[in-house]
Amino acid sequence: MSATFASTPDFSAPRSKRGAPNRDQRNDRTRCAPWVTGLVERRELSSGLILQRMRVRDLDDRETHGTVQPGLKIGLVVGGQSDFSLGHQDFRLGPQTATPSGGMLVAIAEPDAYLRRAHQGQDEHKLVLTLMPECWVMQGEGDTQMQARLRAFQSSHLARLDWHPSPRALGLAQQIVHAPEHAGLIERLQQEARVMEILAEALATVGGQAPAKVALSPRDHRRLRELQARVDAGEFDASNLGDIALTVGMSPSSLQRAFKAFVGESLFEYMRGRRLEAARLSLVHEGLNVSQAATRAGYGNAGNFATAFKKRFGYSPKTARSR
Repeated sequence: MSATFASTPDFSAPRSKRGAPNRDQRNDRTRCAPWVTGLVERRELSSGLILQRMRVRDLDDRETHGTVQPGLKIGLVVGGQSDFSLGHQDFRLGPQTATPSGGMLVAIAEPDAYLRRAHQGQDEHKLVLTLMPECWVMQGEGDTQMQARLRAFQSSHLARLDWHPSPRALGLAQQIVHAPEHAGLIERLQQEARVMEILAEALATVGGQAPAKVALSPRDHRRLRELQARVDAGEFDASNLGDIALTVGMSPSSLQRAFKAFVGESLFEYMRGRRLEAARLSLVHEGLNVSQAATRAGYGNAGNFATAFKKRFGYSPKTARSR
């Protein structure tokens, strides 16, 4: 059963009178807003680096006002949509919006107004990383070209870069957003490692860099897009790699390389992830027990299912079922 939490300003970073993070900011969960249900959590991972994750559903149409503080904001929406304003600029991010990639970087050079627009029944699943000025000026150290680009971006108030995260970054963000509320030491360390990998990819956007990719022809893109749609529809759940490769007109090895370049993980990793996500949803929303969810995901052994599930999402099936 979900609890109700305050809808704190997504891109803000509250400060104490002396400018240091408030004690509650280090791991802040506030139960007081009757118009939002779910989780809003802010945690300081290191000096000048703040993680906020948000997994909420709006219960009412409402506007929430706040103040955004200087720093670099990296936002990534993994479900639903995020509708807000920074200063005079309006933003809508999410899979069903005009910015379907769900990723964005914004430079805040001075304090400015923040407004979040809530829409009854709307989900918002996202993470926001905040690099405070004292932290992000050190990014790119040793790379003078990178530092120059970061400084130029930082100095332009409300400068924006749309970010198209890799499938791996999206997967890492999903794991962070859907992680349980009370994590142990190992889980927190894993979460921080995921954050740093996402941060590195996002900052490469400012630096004008892009991860190396296997070259795919327009024909390859078309075939792989069609294959992905058929996989998502469950058409190949009982097929082996050779049969799938024959269907799309590729050799098994070529298909493996091309699909990983297109999606970011191998074909069977993608298929396993899809089955595990279906099992996760059945645990959360349908009340299936772990053995039933394992069977739905194609596992004959609940222990193997639990191991794969925790590796994928960062928490156990039992934890998912109790949420």
